Amino acid sequence: MSPKKGLNIPIVTALDEAGNLIEADQRNIVRHGIQQGHGADSLFVAGTTGEYNRLSQPQIRRLLEVGVDEIKKVNQTLAEGIAPVETWVGITAPTKAESIELLELAIDLKAEVGVFAPYAIDDLPSSEVIQFFEREISPRLAASSLIVGLYDNPDIAAAHNANLNVPNELIAALGQMPSVVGLKASANRQAFGNYAKSFAKGMDAPFTLYAGNANLIFDIDEIQRENGIENAEVAIAGVVSGPANVFPREWKQAWEAVVAHDREQINFYQKFFEDFVRLTGFPGANGYGSKLIGGIKQAMLHLGIIGSAAVAPGTPAFTADEAEILNENLTKLMNDAQFPAKITAGETSENQQTIRTISNI
Repeated sequence: MSPKKGLNIPIVTALDEAGNLIEADQRNIVRHGIQQGHGADSLFVAGTTGEYNRLSQPQIRRLLEVGVDEIKKVNQTLAEGIAPVETWVGITAPTKAESIELLELAIDLKAEVGVFAPYAIDDLPSSEVIQFFEREISPRLAASSLIVGLYDNPDIAAAHNANLNVPNELIAALGQMPSVVGLKASANRQAFGNYAKSFAKGMDAPFTLYAGNANLIFDIDEIQRENGIENAEVAIAGVVSGPANVFPREWKQAWEAVVAHDREQINFYQKFFEDFVRLTGFPGANGYGSKLIGGIKQAMLHLGIIGSAAVAPGTPAFTADEAEILNENLTKLMNDAQFPAKITAGETSENQQTIRTISNI
């Protein structure tokens, strides 16, 4: 079994000013991402965009419970012929014991994919990762239907792995284990190209690769050529996009344009999403560690998807002035955009807030 191909949205976490989970808003986020089956192919609960590394273990547990429950509920309402949305859940925590606890919860909740960042655990030396999988992860997976995707992101690496990408050799070794089925790589272009050379074997390969630095998909043909991948088709399985929290249908259309090699649509979406990221203020090299998460939440607040743009302690927040500027510029960006006629993004979200009006649907 492999994870679903296509668009994965690592959903944000709805918090109030005191840092408490707003469960009703969290369910709205899920419904908005799914878009009645016209948005995400899979949703990722408690990832980096969801600020998992700034939440307490009890908060993460409840977040997983609410997220998995709502995805299941929405799947039951989808029209006939629309594939259900797959549930990914974060199972990485500061310690091995807490990570095992989240793994067991994911199994109990019957999530489909657990996402594990082997270089982000404080008490797991890199030399012991394989042993940890063999002794603790694999036996639990063997008794369940859960599969595991690996996660590489130097921005969340533990101190002893600071700024390091997970080595290809370690990924390859873990990929040989039963139920370890893919890699989400939130890496710069050079590191992602290195991963592509080793692991981009096609969408239907037993071990698949997802672009966590989402805008790299717009250059995937060039990246594949640079790394000796002769496949004329897109050789990665999908894209994991934080900004798709705001624009799920558009990101779905963008992925489909990349797969179809539709250069006109690719150019449009690449510029539109780059413009959006610029609006969110002070983006870092990979977006994370900047105000991108706060900007995504502020955009969702402005569009009526959530009722609070509060971020977890340690995540850079927007000032009131910055929020006002983003609101104004986001409205202009959306009003000025000439979306390709194929898109069907003019419908309303689950909370009946019109997200955007497009004349050429």
